[in-house]
Amino acid sequence: MAFYPLYIDIEGKKCVVIGGGDVAKRKVLSLVECEADVEVVSPDISPSLAQLAKEGRIKVKRRNYEPGDLDGAVLVIVATDNNEVNRKVHREATEKKIPVNVVDTPELCSFIVPSTVRRGDLIISISTSGSCPALAKHIRKQIQQLFGDEYAQYCEILRNFRREIADKYVEPGERKQALDRLIQSDVLELLREGRVQEVEERVRSCI
Repeated sequence: MAFYPLYIDIEGKKCVVIGGGDVAKRKVLSLVECEADVEVVSPDISPSLAQLAKEGRIKVKRRNYEPGDLDGAVLVIVATDNNEVNRKVHREATEKKIPVNVVDTPELCSFIVPSTVRRGDLIISISTSGSCPALAKHIRKQIQQLFGDEYAQYCEILRNFRREIADKYVEPGERKQALDRLIQSDVLELLREGRVQEVEERVRSCI
């Protein structure tokens, strides 16, 4: 199967996770990070999920999955070791045209979750189309070493810079030249070295 890479906005949207164990916890945390409206359905949940529920960051139905639990959802992730439940959830999601991922069961997935490196606004995703998730994780570790936390600051600077040059320059060509000046400068190296004052000076010079 050839998957089409896509990033979607799930902020404030209902996403359902069936299951309450460690795998479900990892999926829930990634959804919470994107500010989704997360609902977990499971008779038993991990202490971490219980704490998230206590803090009001997720909703939990402490029972077995029932038809109708997916109503209104834009995304469904199934993380149980019960094949019958997995297939029932997949069937409901398919009937309701809701994207569904059944962990470690490619034939029951309409989407797959890539291995991801996140540095603020910078998101780098790696996928082997389900053929070997272990390889994707291995590559992710290599990328994590190449792209450090300074890229989160760098993306924030670039975002603010784009707004400033949009106000200053009318011509798209001039905006591109200004942006190229910043990208080709040593700002990233200065960030790595913690030379904040010099970063600000360099950004000003590029405008």
